[in-house]
Amino acid sequence: MDLNEAKQKFSELLLNTKPESREDLINFIKNSEEIEDFISDSHVQILECISENLRAVVPCTGVLESESIINLDDPKTEHIDAFLFPDDVLDDLCDEGKMSRHYCSNCGSKKTQKLDLVSHSFSVWELKWLFTKILPPLANKVILDVGSRLGCVLYAAAEYTNASRIIGVELNPDFCALQNSIIEQYSYDKIEVIQADIRTQDQLLRSSDVIILNNVFEHFMSCEDQAKCWDVVFGSVKRKGQVIVTVPSLQESLDELNGQFPDNWVSEIEWQLDEELVPDECDLESLKSVHLYQVM
Repeated sequence: MDLNEAKQKFSELLLNTKPESREDLINFIKNSEEIEDFISDSHVQILECISENLRAVVPCTGVLESESIINLDDPKTEHIDAFLFPDDVLDDLCDEGKMSRHYCSNCGSKKTQKLDLVSHSFSVWELKWLFTKILPPLANKVILDVGSRLGCVLYAAAEYTNASRIIGVELNPDFCALQNSIIEQYSYDKIEVIQADIRTQDQLLRSSDVIILNNVFEHFMSCEDQAKCWDVVFGSVKRKGQVIVTVPSLQESLDELNGQFPDNWVSEIEWQLDEELVPDECDLESLKSVHLYQVM
């Protein structure tokens, strides 16, 4: 059933409802928690459909051949894209022998240890939590995802917010092509993908209201290049009230570089994590690694 057919059915439903009950029906639709849950779940369903679309064309690791990742061959680490491979899908891959959560610490024995799983994307449920629980309302705001890769932050922003513009900056042309194919398929007219090095996008950094940096430099650049990227961020993101989302924390990212962010630049916004409300589909430790800052 398309939208026009649904509208026709709804009109028929109203006409067939007793006149004295119509107002109650309309109030139910406006205020029902069931309707809210359905709408919320519909966003999840769309994002899961996009994930499935992308799994059909992306390697099971979520890493493209054209992508350069530091220490990709570390036997103790597996790079898994959480948006593409939620736990149930990952379990299936493990059962099929296409993926493993463990490595052998003594080849030829049964002595195995858990792999360090590194994701370069938020999962579907983490994205829902980010845009509905962590970030403030973003109506008419400009959202920028630095290193947008598969575009999951962009699609979630389109689903959950009324942002005026949603922009991804991605250096890899293959990832840009994948994002643009999804944007066209799902008619996300507010999303724009720019193929560029973020170091050339100082004006975009200045004009954005929310800037998302999820494991964006650590696994893809030398320490020298990471430091240069952070210098551009420090020099461009100066407007009071701009919001920055990082994974991991700014301090943790910069400690690896023996660097520090400027004094009196940002203040961290403490957001409340009620663990009892976190759904099973959400990785609690991943949520705890999300940090929110505001430019002072």
